[in-house]
Amino acid sequence: MSAFSPVQWCLNAAVDVPAMETADDWLANWRQLPLDELSPFVLAVMGGFQADRAAWAFSAGYEAALRAMFPQISGGGLHGFSLSEEGIRSPRELQTLWQTDSAGGIRLNGNKGWVPMPEHCEAYFVVCRASGPQGALSVVRMPATADGVSMSPRNPAAFMPELPAARMQLQDVALDASAMLPGDGWTDYARPFGALEELYVSAALMGYLLREGRARDWPQALLRQMLAAITLLERLAAETGSDQSLVLLAGATEWVRTLLTRATAQWAEQPDDVAGQRWARDQTVQRMWAASGAKRGERAWQALTAES
Repeated sequence: MSAFSPVQWCLNAAVDVPAMETADDWLANWRQLPLDELSPFVLAVMGGFQADRAAWAFSAGYEAALRAMFPQISGGGLHGFSLSEEGIRSPRELQTLWQTDSAGGIRLNGNKGWVPMPEHCEAYFVVCRASGPQGALSVVRMPATADGVSMSPRNPAAFMPELPAARMQLQDVALDASAMLPGDGWTDYARPFGALEELYVSAALMGYLLREGRARDWPQALLRQMLAAITLLERLAAETGSDQSLVLLAGATEWVRTLLTRATAQWAEQPDDVAGQRWARDQTVQRMWAASGAKRGERAWQALTAES
């Protein structure tokens, strides 16, 4: 655990935050945090607490998860994790392919269905497959400005519409061989990142709602449970990867979703609250990892009980 106490900080930090209508507004606020001094978990909670809406709490948690997955990230640059492809249900079917070139480097070709912050990310970690019918998955760190990278902006989503996203096209993108990360793209990166994203975004949303709740004098019993959830998630952030931690993560995020629902009920008592109206619009964020998180927890439960 970090020596810095996010619980103590959340209890004492100012509850007034500036309006953040755009990604630029949020990014200016995010970059005021001591990004290279605090743990990714603390950054998730602080970033969520200082957000004025769910979109930026999500962004803080997402960027913190990337820093946990890829500790080489430093400074204020944003990154993205590029896995999904439209019409593809299995990682084995990914159509973003890499191959070696005559200069000893690699070349990427393919399309990704969703990438965040297309005008703000400095690099993307791209999950790709080696050319050939049995090509293994790998992850490549690709600068957003590399030749051959183009973006097609997606229409704003029905929830968190402030968060810009795009489809990404890769056409003969040439990279140095050092861009290829070691290990297997699925077991070492894509699968664990799914759990990290759920954990860190959950922590950021708890930080966000804790600030909103403090500002509105929500019942202390609810705020105490949010603090307890943050504490449990912080413990799990230090233990990610084991079957036991995945069982506990599934339970923790199920608890988080009940707290999100209770926050929705609190805001329903103040129908004219603009922040509450945004939260009602963005409620889908509560269910983003429900199915995949439950499956992770069930697999881990089976693995643990099979050992006994």
